[in-house]
Parts: sequence; structure tokens; C-alpha cells
Amino acid sequence: MFAFGIGSSVNRYLIEGVAKAGMGEPFVVEDQKNAAEVAIRFREYIQTPVLTDIKIRTEGFETYDVQPTSYPDLLAQRPVVLFGKWRGNPSGTIELTGKTGRGDYKSSLDVSSFQPDEGNRALRYLWARTKIAELSDYGFGEVNDESVKQITELGLKYNLLTRYTSFIAVREKVVNPNGSADDVNQPLPLPVGVSDLAIGSEPELIWMLLGLLLLGLAVIFRRSFASWRTSPAT
Repeated sequence: MFAFGIGSSVNRYLIEGVAKAGMGEPFVVEDQKNAAEVAIRFREYIQTPVLTDIKIRTEGFETYDVQPTSYPDLLAQRPVVLFGKWRGNPSGTIELTGKTGRGDYKSSLDVSSFQPDEGNRALRYLWARTKIAELSDYGFGEVNDESVKQITELGLKYNLLTRYTSFIAVREKVVNPNGSADDVNQPLPLPVGVSDLAIGSEPELIWMLLGLLLLGLAVIFRRSFASWRTSPAT
């Protein structure tokens, strides 16, 4: 399922969630001038399917906690990406099978030719983020103590921000020894395409209210003038 969001205030959480659940891709068109570009990108995905019914297994060594647990079809510009862990000595192969327009497809990768590299430390964090996303996305709305425990442990172990963990900045230097502090109004940016009228204190709103006030005074004056003209005849 390929989910589309159109407009300047798209619910990206919904669009991206639907696409992820449907093993597709999300597309967001914020402005009319970008519509053609997004449409071309969507066409490039669907007009060049590469591999379907994908299955992956390992031979010669044990893997576990592999993410994701299901694999979307292989399309143009979208590779098959897996994160996982292994036990023992990786000395076997990773086999990928699927179906193409010409029939069955099979490919294998000899993992014994690769050695662990500390330069790839980021992979462990990518795996943890993928695992946390799965536990969070598919457990939303139903609080499960076991899922909460797993997410919390992963967040603490890998130093990641989750729904149940957060970052705390601690500064050793005391910058206000007297304990006094000043309140500061911090401006925040508005979403793209949202008028300044949204905050209710901009000049446009003031002019609009002033116009309504003048219109109301004009109506009252007109009614009073009409009543004054009809009074002598009475």
C-alpha cells in the first residue's frame, strides 16, 4: 500500500504508518508545484518491480532478533535491508530467494569473508531503533507490560530516546547562584502554509476585528438614523 498525503498539514504519523503496515512507501505533496515530482517518483517505484515473495534464511550459523520480520517486495531504488544478531562464529551463508518475471531467483552471500569492523558500530543502534519501532508501532493503544519493559531496556542499553526514556542534560556549572530566573517567551515556527492568524495576535487579526467593529457601528448608526427619521411622523 502506497499512502499519499496532500496539503500543508498532512498527518505524517498516519500516512507513514499506513505505508509501513502495507509494506509500501509514503508520499507527501505539500505544494502543487511538487506534485509532478512526487508522481514521477511513485511511478518509478511501481513500474519496475524486481523481486516478490522474498524469503531469507541462514545456513551454517544461528541468527536471532532479525528485523524486520516480514519483507516487502523489492522495487526499484528500494533495497532489502535486514538487521539482526548471530551466535557463535559466522561461517555460513545468507540465502535470499524470491520470484522475478522470469521465474525463481536465488542468491547467497558468504559471510565468512566479512570480518566485524568497529567502524560499523552504528548498525547496533539501527537494529535497536528498528526493534523499538516494531514494539511501539504495533503495540500502540494496548499497554503491554512486557513491551514497555523491552522498549525501556532497549532505550537504556543503547542510549536511545523512546516513549518511556528521555535524555537529561546535566550542567555542573551554576550560572545563577542567586537562584533567580526570568521568564522568556520563546517563539515557535508555524507549519508550512499556516497563516499567522492561527496564533490570534497578528496585525491581520487586529484589522479584521477592527473592520467588524466598524461594520457593527455602521449598522447601529443606520438603524438609529432610520428611527430618528420616522419619529416626527409618529
